[in-house]
Amino acid sequence: TTSRVPRRRRQPGAADMASRSMGRTASTVGMMEGAFFVSRTELLQWVNNLLQVTLTKVEQCASGAIYCQIIDACQPGSVAMRKVNWMAKAEHEYIPNFKVLQVAFDRLEIERNIAVDQLIRAKYQDNLEFLQWMKCYWEREGGAGRRDYDAVAVREGKPLPTWAKPLNVFGGRGLEKENLKPKVLAKEDRPREEKKTPPARATASKTPRPAPRSMNSSLNTSLNTSSAAENEALKVKLEAQNEELLDLRGNLDCLERERDYYFRKLRDVEILCLTLKANMDPELKAEKVVEDVQGILYAENDEAEVDAM
Repeated sequence: TTSRVPRRRRQPGAADMASRSMGRTASTVGMMEGAFFVSRTELLQWVNNLLQVTLTKVEQCASGAIYCQIIDACQPGSVAMRKVNWMAKAEHEYIPNFKVLQVAFDRLEIERNIAVDQLIRAKYQDNLEFLQWMKCYWEREGGAGRRDYDAVAVREGKPLPTWAKPLNVFGGRGLEKENLKPKVLAKEDRPREEKKTPPARATASKTPRPAPRSMNSSLNTSLNTSSAAENEALKVKLEAQNEELLDLRGNLDCLERERDYYFRKLRDVEILCLTLKANMDPELKAEKVVEDVQGILYAENDEAEVDAM
């Protein structure tokens, strides 16, 4: 009989311990963090500057490629970026990208649920909240102080959509020098064509025949009538758009006040739960907890705010 030699367990290194602590830190991000109050415009500006892209909508993150590179920017090499499909355009093509993201989460021990079914539908609210969480993770894990990550080099060699292609020195995307050659040749050939034209035709073209006065007057009258009608139509359209803009601004202000009101309620309930958890009374009954929560929800000092909304 041969005796088996017990295998020695590999001791976790410094990198493993660091990734575990990072994962636990990211898992403690709550809904009341400051990142969840970041606006859409600020989020898009942050992503565009970080990854050197030109996103215009939060819904463009639904493919999962942006989320993968944000994590890779926080922890370079933690995401298999070679497997990310940047040209994904359908929901079934988005899923493999989120599988790559889930593998990176498991590697970094990030205990964050990825709602793939909701994110791949390109809904604004779902992707906004997940992108807000990504920004909070980036700030907590030291990504804000990282300057050596080359996002363009990581995507190099992959088929890319227009908004993910690198900018050239002229500020355009994918502008090739070959496109400029026909214009240069056209300018060079113009003098040759003008030299070939007979002088008689050139003089004839330079001196057009004057139109009769009656035709000129009728033409001017018709142009003035049509321009006046167009101006009137544009004024009506502008007034309608201004009214619609005022309505939208009013609705936006109402929604923002309502959002702030309910976030304050949620914050008060969260403080109550944390207080009860820290000082748990063994004789505390569920009826008392429900009564305290209802007291917060239906506080009398908030009636004025509800009426204002």
